[in-house]
Amino acid sequence: MGATALGQTMRVIAVAKALQRKGHEVKILTGDQQIPVVRGHGLDVVEMDYALKIDLPVGAFLGADDRHQDEVIVRLKEILQQMTEAEQRAVDIARPEAMLCGSFTGSTTARKSGVPCAMIILQPHGKKTISSATRRLEAIKFSLDALDAADLIIMEGMPELDGGVRAALAGEQAAALGDKIRFTGPLLVEPPENLPGQSELKTRHAGNAELPLVYVTIGGGTPLIGEDFLTMVIDAFRQLPGVQGVIATGLAIDPERLAAGNPPDNVIIRGFVPGTELIKASDVTVFHGGSSTLMTCIACGRPAVVVPSMAEQEDNAAVLANNGSGILLDKNGLTPVVLAEAIQKILSDRSFLNNAQRLQELGERYGGATAAAAMVEALVSGGGAP
Repeated sequence: MGATALGQTMRVIAVAKALQRKGHEVKILTGDQQIPVVRGHGLDVVEMDYALKIDLPVGAFLGADDRHQDEVIVRLKEILQQMTEAEQRAVDIARPEAMLCGSFTGSTTARKSGVPCAMIILQPHGKKTISSATRRLEAIKFSLDALDAADLIIMEGMPELDGGVRAALAGEQAAALGDKIRFTGPLLVEPPENLPGQSELKTRHAGNAELPLVYVTIGGGTPLIGEDFLTMVIDAFRQLPGVQGVIATGLAIDPERLAAGNPPDNVIIRGFVPGTELIKASDVTVFHGGSSTLMTCIACGRPAVVVPSMAEQEDNAAVLANNGSGILLDKNGLTPVVLAEAIQKILSDRSFLNNAQRLQELGERYGGATAAAAMVEALVSGGGAP
């Protein structure tokens, strides 16, 4: 694995843990920032033997500033080359029977080494995501080649929720890739069914099992939504005195900064929290449309209010809104009153919960990480995609 994004790392860890539970020896190839996360889940680490400094302009990578596009492409090529060389050295030493890849470089390394490869990717949920990804990736021409090099593409998601993507993709290469794709539903390290019930989790994290619980998260943090947004969220809770709120600032914002703003008594501010537990405990989740939180909401059968900041997040939010299990809000001009009204609407209308549980049942049909592990086993034993 060479994944650098935390969400992608967690998808790989979910499948790796399922393989480990089935008795397989699993080692994760990763860099220094991800090592504590991987080891924290009881997995062995093979450290990447390169010093990589990621200094890409974030706005340019997101497509917000075309002036830096050439700079991004050049720097990204350098990063990919370093990753490929480091991965190749590790594969030459470890000689794995199969590779489970969370990066676009892993599959090409596997092909060069003659090792069967399963690549884990996130299902795109709409045409905006495809358009944005095409703008970012078409110029460097590595994404389709990497997918082509994989023997199996494990896609976190469900084909029923593709948002018109299949209709937008055409051509022989897309058709060939389609033959490799296997859907799994949500890929979670800790399946929600293995956790305590909602009341117990409410008591654990909010100290009260009786009040409705709203969980607010911005994931790993982003320059597009942060402290100003969370301050506005705190003001929304002032209008919801009968609701308990837990706000997670993640790794990007010091929770003490928000606590200094005199939050109301019904708000608890935390830094990093176990997201799956909080989502299962919640009656409503408020988030920015990140894919990992979306999949966890589906896996837990919980409705959400989504405030996206970019195209991919808008498509993710539409999955919930179009299925009646969430409300999509425009962050531009968003006020505490509007947010409080959206939260209250979900709390007072049980159809949101019913529809969220319907999506949960749909996701469960695909088997999650256990099914993905079986796909990898079949790949190794059969020499091809199952």
